Amino acid sequence: MMRQSVCFLTGALLLAAAPAWAVSDNALQRQIDALREDMQVMQRQMYRSQGGEAGENITVRVSNMDENLRDLIGRADMLEHQLKTLDEKINMINKDMDVRLKMIEGKPIESGGMSKQAPVKKFDAPVAKDAPASIIGGAIEKGSDLPEVKTKTAEQIYQEGLDAINSGKNDEAAAKFNIVLTKFPDHKLAANAQYWLGESYYGKKDYAKAAVAFAKGYEKYKDSNKGADNILKLGMSMQMLGKTEEACTAFVNLPKEFPKAPDNLKNKAAQLAAELKCKQ
Repeated sequence: MMRQSVCFLTGALLLAAAPAWAVSDNALQRQIDALREDMQVMQRQMYRSQGGEAGENITVRVSNMDENLRDLIGRADMLEHQLKTLDEKINMINKDMDVRLKMIEGKPIESGGMSKQAPVKKFDAPVAKDAPASIIGGAIEKGSDLPEVKTKTAEQIYQEGLDAINSGKNDEAAAKFNIVLTKFPDHKLAANAQYWLGESYYGKKDYAKAAVAFAKGYEKYKDSNKGADNILKLGMSMQMLGKTEEACTAFVNLPKEFPKAPDNLKNKAAQLAAELKCKQ
């Protein structure tokens, strides 16, 4: 397929150049022949006139025609030289591409009547100094020379998030809880991680992200032990964003949706609803 593509490309180049050469060469040749015929006619007329004004005019015209003829012949020679140069370049391209293709395909390359196989360069694999046996080719024994790779559990990452939020490192805490939710979405700690993610955003006063996190926790983990906490903090985030109506909806609905919620959560919701003068 590669060789056919190259041959097609070379053929296209030749076809593109050939019509231009044929047209230019034929046109110049016709002009040269016409000028030669005109010169012969003018010369015969000049001899017949045997001097005088008519003879002088014919002489001038013959001189001009002779100059044009030389110009046309010069242009024809130049065109022939350019075509010859183009033909040589195309031949060189063909030979070069043929050699390259043979080298790629590993076929013999003809040079000076002799054929030789295209050399295939081989590289030895680098070996690191003092590398373990498993790398330099020795037998691999289970766990003999490779360090043990430890993967943190969901519980470990979750605890790191709690430690960060308790230290006021809300950005770090948010990153840890996001890891738990991404890598362990069905883990038993996912609901708690979702809630504490909202707390991380709330702690850095990013109330918009906090509202989204708490809303997602309320919708996805409504039946978890953080369901009532999520709706309370959702209302508080909405309150901080100036969304009084949405905040009231959360505070008023908390005891209705979570009648078994701890008293401290229900009392907090009632207090905030009273402050905002929410309609019950």
